[in-house]
Amino acid sequence: MNRHGRGFLRGLFLPLDREYMDAVHQDAEVVVYEDGGDEEKKIRRKIDNRILPLVILSFVCNGNAHVIPAFNENFGITDNNKWTLALSIFYVGYCLLEMPANVLQRHIGANRFFFITLIFWGLSSLSVIYAKGYGALLTLRVLLGIGEAGFYAGVIYYLSFWYKRRELAMRISLCMTGTVAGAIGGLLAFGLVRAQTSALTGWQFLFLIEAIPTLVMGILILFFLPSFPFAASFLTSREKAIVQARLNKDHKPQSHGGPSGWKGFKAVMRDPNAWGFMLIYASFNVGVATISYFLPTLINELGFSAIDAQGLTVAPYVVGFLMVVLQSWHSDKTRSRGYHIMLSSSISCIGYIILACLAGEAPGVARGKAKVGASYFALFLVVSGNYSLFPLVMSWAANNLSPTSKRGVGTAFVVSVSNTVSIASPQIYFDPEDSFRKGHAIAAGCLFLAFLVAFALRTRLVMLNRSNKRTLSEMSENEKKELDEKERAEVYDSDPRFVFMT
Repeated sequence: MNRHGRGFLRGLFLPLDREYMDAVHQDAEVVVYEDGGDEEKKIRRKIDNRILPLVILSFVCNGNAHVIPAFNENFGITDNNKWTLALSIFYVGYCLLEMPANVLQRHIGANRFFFITLIFWGLSSLSVIYAKGYGALLTLRVLLGIGEAGFYAGVIYYLSFWYKRRELAMRISLCMTGTVAGAIGGLLAFGLVRAQTSALTGWQFLFLIEAIPTLVMGILILFFLPSFPFAASFLTSREKAIVQARLNKDHKPQSHGGPSGWKGFKAVMRDPNAWGFMLIYASFNVGVATISYFLPTLINELGFSAIDAQGLTVAPYVVGFLMVVLQSWHSDKTRSRGYHIMLSSSISCIGYIILACLAGEAPGVARGKAKVGASYFALFLVVSGNYSLFPLVMSWAANNLSPTSKRGVGTAFVVSVSNTVSIASPQIYFDPEDSFRKGHAIAAGCLFLAFLVAFALRTRLVMLNRSNKRTLSEMSENEKKELDEKERAEVYDSDPRFVFMT
């Protein structure tokens, strides 16, 4: 590699200059603007128009090639066990690198971090086209997991630097719902599996269509996505100050300083709330990790052809997207997370129960039209409930973990530890001989657990808010003054002034 190439790589990992951040923070302390006024709304629209499209477009289509015989033949997938192992191994690197990835993002900035992850992921996806054999597939699945590590939790962490707590769920749902990727992926798979050239066949076109946009978006992200608000060239100096000032009134995100990543990690490990968020995520992620891969297979099992099964995945994902947006919008509007999570968990749980009850006794056994229709309807419930949980749970975690360093480690902790469950999740559909009845039952049980934990955690946060309010009311004026004078840029979640979102 020449000197320019080495210099470019070194530049990707250089820390950000905090002088710009300090200047914007100083301006934010003195800037005068109307809270909730037209100027603030205009700035928020500018942020929406610049940040959200770049993040949304980074989520590439994700087709399911497993039901395509040519894909199975190329990689030596001869049974369901081989396929589930290939799905599971993806999460090894993904889980190990999730928390270090968020620490790295804060160090080098979001644009450089997402550039690195997207380029790595895109090149790995491109390599699938030319790979052959089961060993190669397993290796590439590990590399894909490494490339995706930190992206999901990293986006949530990044958005928390731009938006107030009550604005976060809706933005996360728009940026990160898998329903859009699933619907587009299903349409592409339905059309591309028929493609055939002398160089590429249908399933290879799927991975090509995934890889090229990812590589392009990586480059666009590097040049057009601001690392933090203080570095946003599309905002004026006054607008940057207002962005920071409005967040300072809400949760005071800090791109520099504060406790180290290690201290943030220890704070997360000692926080029962973080473990509660993780347990909810782990429970519903059993459904997400399975349905995202097995939806075409489950539709195929209802009696539809492999090609038609890809096309029939689109409708559940479209309805699921509407559910995701509606739940997130209403959650932000009411500033409530727990009740919405319980509702989505219930919807998905009911869907899995219907699927388990209507599952055939054995594959290939004919079912009546009513059973097929009811089973297909149940998939709408499963997709809607599962995918609407992601923005609700992750915004809930981001809302209630403070300071910023703890939020970054904490959101990554929730995703990484929960996804260790995803290593085993595809294995719940281990027995196609019973039309996956056991798998549906296990997923239903996990969603019921998510409901119970959400109820318990919401109850705990309500009690903490009452306790904090009582503590403040019992403090003397001098004690309150000492509390306000503490040299902290942020209000920690252990501080009685902190208000948990329930």
